Amino acid sequence: CYHCKLNMKEGDPAVYAERAGYDKLWHPGCFVCCACGELLVDMIYFWKNGNLYCGRHYCDSERPRCAGCDELIFSNEYTLAEGQNWHLKHFCCFDCDCVLAGITYLTVNDKPVCKSCYMKNYAVV
Repeated sequence: CYHCKLNMKEGDPAVYAERAGYDKLWHPGCFVCCACGELLVDMIYFWKNGNLYCGRHYCDSERPRCAGCDELIFSNEYTLAEGQNWHLKHFCCFDCDCVLAGITYLTVNDKPVCKSCYMKNYAVV
């Protein structure tokens, strides 16, 4: 088995993945996504760099995913903030929803807020 490295026994069911090549077989329970462990038997699978992927994690390896909407980002313009990728329009102030990409912001309880909302709602007066 390509995954667990145990020998395949004669008569046991085996999964063959054409995209992986003719020399690889898996036990049915070992045919899983390398990122999340989702069972891929009877599902669409992706093969990349010697690993099996479910559709979600294969796409994540190709394009960044927005932390705001959980969709893939296909635009060349996006922002990286707080260790995550965001569509420009989705990186917003938690209080007033103004777009924060390219402007100064602060975090309150791990939530981004614009400078004016911070001054109005959180700053000590």
